[in-house]
Amino acid sequence: MAITALGVLLVAYLGLITIQGVGPGQPFSWGAFGVACIFAVVLGLVNAIIKPIVHALTLPITILSLGLFSLVVNLAMFYLAAAFTPIRADQGFLLTALAAIIVAVFSGLAGGLTKREK
Repeated sequence: MAITALGVLLVAYLGLITIQGVGPGQPFSWGAFGVACIFAVVLGLVNAIIKPIVHALTLPITILSLGLFSLVVNLAMFYLAAAFTPIRADQGFLLTALAAIIVAVFSGLAGGLTKREK
């Protein structure tokens, strides 16, 4: 279980480092490494605790929008996690949305790669 969580955390971190290369900002530094690790942990906690509740509450809207509203939920979770960390999420809506999509793709890949068969 701990190895699976560590793998998902590592892949989410790789997504965050990818985002840093996409948007405007500073080049890689070890300070950014620590902030990205903290953000990955906070984002994992937000996605594990708050996201299922929000998805359940917004299920009718998600069904009506054919699933597109889940992107809005992912973006809201990204902003929520950024509020608790030193990550700056004020680079503009489109860049932050792109960052949330990239992290969601990396997290989905990590979840798919670490699933155990029962």
